[in-house]
Amino acid sequence: MSQLDRLIIRELVPPFLFGVGLFTALIFAGGYLGIFTEYMVSGVPVGLVIELGLLFLPQIAVKTLPMGMLLATMLGFGRLSADWEVTALRAAGMSLRRLLLPVGLMGLMVSLFTIAFNETVVPYATSRANYLRNEALKTLKVSSQKALSFPQWKDGRLDSFVIVSGGRDPRTQELFQVTILKFSEGETQSPIATIFAERAVWQGGEQWRLENVRWHTNDGKSGGFGSGYSVPAVNNAAITHTPTQIEATQTEVDAKSFRQLRDQIAQYQQEGVDPKTLGQLTVELYNKLSLPLASLIFALVGTPLGIRAQRSSPATGFALSIAVIFVYWVLARYLIIIGGGGALPPWLASFLPNFLGIGFALYLLYRKEKI
Repeated sequence: MSQLDRLIIRELVPPFLFGVGLFTALIFAGGYLGIFTEYMVSGVPVGLVIELGLLFLPQIAVKTLPMGMLLATMLGFGRLSADWEVTALRAAGMSLRRLLLPVGLMGLMVSLFTIAFNETVVPYATSRANYLRNEALKTLKVSSQKALSFPQWKDGRLDSFVIVSGGRDPRTQELFQVTILKFSEGETQSPIATIFAERAVWQGGEQWRLENVRWHTNDGKSGGFGSGYSVPAVNNAAITHTPTQIEATQTEVDAKSFRQLRDQIAQYQQEGVDPKTLGQLTVELYNKLSLPLASLIFALVGTPLGIRAQRSSPATGFALSIAVIFVYWVLARYLIIIGGGGALPPWLASFLPNFLGIGFALYLLYRKEKI
């Protein structure tokens, strides 16, 4: 490694660490701090809450490592530009492509580290965090079963929507506090009946026994019964998902490695899980590779963006970093929905933001080389 490469990497490491720490703290404070504070106020042991908080940090770090890489290149090359060092290097015949070499190497190393980290540390930490969360809820004497919901499709249209407020028992496959919203078949779909059951017990196939049922329709009719296999008298409303299909909609991606999630998707395919759910999970599977590779993409994008006029403020680099991150994440989340719906192949929906990022980096590099 040449002296130039060492100079650039030394310039990038401090803002990289600062960026990862800053973005991790912001996401943690925005998404988790309030919940953990409520746990402590409610009497959950402080040690358990601290451990729980630490266990959520790895899955956050997977997302913030690329952010830190982008901020590092923006601030690092912004400072090199402000001190005329980039100008001096270019005057000496050094091309921007040569300057990208150590940046690309660092971005690649961060990407490979993130992939390994996401395959080993994150699944363990997420599984352990889920266990501790259930222990905290037991301390609060609150059910550890998470509420869930899922749509049911028929002939390409939304037939009904099921809300399970009381959660699901994975051992007995029972559902608690179940609400079924039945929709009309016209072009303008709207709920035509609402069915509530205190419990739903799987009977095999697609048959569920609903217990302590109350129902009403939008034309003013209502009624109830104690137990039954379905609700054919109420606009043919029923739970049509099998327990495996319901489980697929609740798969926690962060708790599984790439291979575990891939094997689970293959199992779901054999058991006839809804294609939309499979598509969503497949996009998330590829995201386990595409998201870590964003560190390399952000490094390539941030370098030409960071080379600015000598009088530019460091705040400019920070603002541009936030803007790029925002655009990337909005596009990535949108494509997850598109890929899950089948409009794009799942692998393309996952990697498309990276492909666009590479194209944007090449465009910026070409523009900077022309100056």
